[in-house]
Amino acid sequence: DLMESASSDAIPINNSGVLDVNGSAVSSDEITNYVLRKIKNDGRKDETDSENVYLIPHSSKPVNEYFNPKLLAGLYPTLFCYGHGSPEDQSRPVEINLREHIRYLSSYNDRCFERNHSFIFVVFNLLQRCDACFHAHLIATKPYFRVTAHEIQSLNSKDIEIALDHISTRTYSSEPNSVLKKLLNHIKTIGGRVMSSAYSRAALRTRIHALIFNQGLPSIFLTLYPADIHSPVALYFAGVNLDLDNIRAAYDYIQKS
Repeated sequence: DLMESASSDAIPINNSGVLDVNGSAVSSDEITNYVLRKIKNDGRKDETDSENVYLIPHSSKPVNEYFNPKLLAGLYPTLFCYGHGSPEDQSRPVEINLREHIRYLSSYNDRCFERNHSFIFVVFNLLQRCDACFHAHLIATKPYFRVTAHEIQSLNSKDIEIALDHISTRTYSSEPNSVLKKLLNHIKTIGGRVMSSAYSRAALRTRIHALIFNQGLPSIFLTLYPADIHSPVALYFAGVNLDLDNIRAAYDYIQKS
């Protein structure tokens, strides 16, 4: 409706001429069957000959994730139809935080960003890595880290493999490595600042234990009461014609109804 669209603040954006650009609607088996059917035609003129299959491989070079407005616009052309509006665009006169921009995109009226099969997970992973790198940078500038930096550089891949094996199997070595312990402490400190990480949950548990130690155990009040539809008194005050002088008959009437 033109009148409704003119009075609404939401501007609908319709995709045109783009089919499965995300690669989620067409499976690899369907693409394989289509290619085999093209080969089976063996050059004969058919209606399928007018169709083309374009496979875009991944590049061997990693893409910069920081201050790259073309990253999300290139990953999701159906969401950024005009190639503009992606986060961390330096051409904006007003700088917008990445986290706030993602929150703004998630609040669109048509919920296209929320309903996308991978957008939420990709941006969440970007935010996690940004938090990890930011806090790692802060720790690297501290004087105490400079003291242990040379010791951490002395670790080799074998020590890391042994530590990962102990963590996965939940076993502990009888000869602890002090340098490796310092590295794990730094990782735990950084991970405690990254949202939804295992270390952040451990930090929250520590905070809860500290609050219990300081304030005492929490008090939980639980009130149980029957549903109103099974209470003759509540139904009577709601306007249901019941004989309260005969509660048993009223209760049987409620059960039958």
